[in-house]
Amino acid sequence: MMKLFVSTLFMLLTFSVSAQFSLKGKLRTLRPLTIKVTDLSGNTIVECSVKSGEEFKTKPVRIKKDLYNVHFGSYSEMMILTDSPIILKGFLNEDRPEESSIEFDGIDLYMQYMDIMAKFRASGSRREEIQNPVKNDSTLDPVVRVSLMYLNKGFFDLDYESYRQILDMIPENERESRVVKYLVDEVARRRKFALGQQAYNFTFVGLDGNDVSLSDFKGKLVLLDFSASWCGGCRTEARKLVKEYDSMKGDDLVVITISMDNREKDWRRMVEEDKLPWVTLWNREGFTKGNKQNVIQDAYGFYQIPFIVLIDKEGKIIARDLRGDEVKKAIEKARKTYQF
Repeated sequence: MMKLFVSTLFMLLTFSVSAQFSLKGKLRTLRPLTIKVTDLSGNTIVECSVKSGEEFKTKPVRIKKDLYNVHFGSYSEMMILTDSPIILKGFLNEDRPEESSIEFDGIDLYMQYMDIMAKFRASGSRREEIQNPVKNDSTLDPVVRVSLMYLNKGFFDLDYESYRQILDMIPENERESRVVKYLVDEVARRRKFALGQQAYNFTFVGLDGNDVSLSDFKGKLVLLDFSASWCGGCRTEARKLVKEYDSMKGDDLVVITISMDNREKDWRRMVEEDKLPWVTLWNREGFTKGNKQNVIQDAYGFYQIPFIVLIDKEGKIIARDLRGDEVKKAIEKARKTYQF
């Protein structure tokens, strides 16, 4: 009986150790390199040296199912990893990754992600091909679902409601991975500029050099148009607004274009060239650099321009990310609601 117990315990311990995450295999490479795995905060999980044609193996470690950055020398790729070994073999060209031919064993969840991305690319990058599985496929693993969002932010709606609905699909006990915590944090952050929330009260400089604040227009509908002289889409939207302005304007409405130009002279040139007949302001902070939003972008939740928002007479956001005819329709709807 004792032998059976010891034997069973040994088998369990062996299985437990073998189930830990590690990278191992044999690769042909152009030169010696280091394979390293880091988490979304940049912390190193494992690393080891690789010489062309020789066996390599990292130490076994416990990891959570999550999105990680796998570095192959100077080349890196975001991959979904689990607490199990991965075996690699093939050829790696870190200088020209597209010429590499690597086979992976043990990345089933990441292959789910890649299958969806393959269909997305084959469709010509149609937003629906990536949004539909994330929003509607209840069988998707939570880490796969959120990784699709995290790595393809530009193809998802920016509003709070869309992000909250996706988070609601993820059980509480599946929210421990760093990538899912990203979604939890995003939902909390986006709540502040959700429809019905109080709009951020900015203060920017006007054409006469005086400061102008959003709160100066309380009691009126305010249409905010975030723009820049270098943004072709912004200039197109502005021209549409100018054409419709006479049919939309009234004592109940204030239109404000906020320039995200880095230079004051570019803002003033845009106002003159486009003959903007409404309030125009300049945000000295300019547009975002890299992936970090500036103050006004973070407050209203946008990464790209043009970005148009409608604010009601109480200073609450009632429509966002408007385009073309949507602008006039949103204003007309607001006027009926408040009976201006």
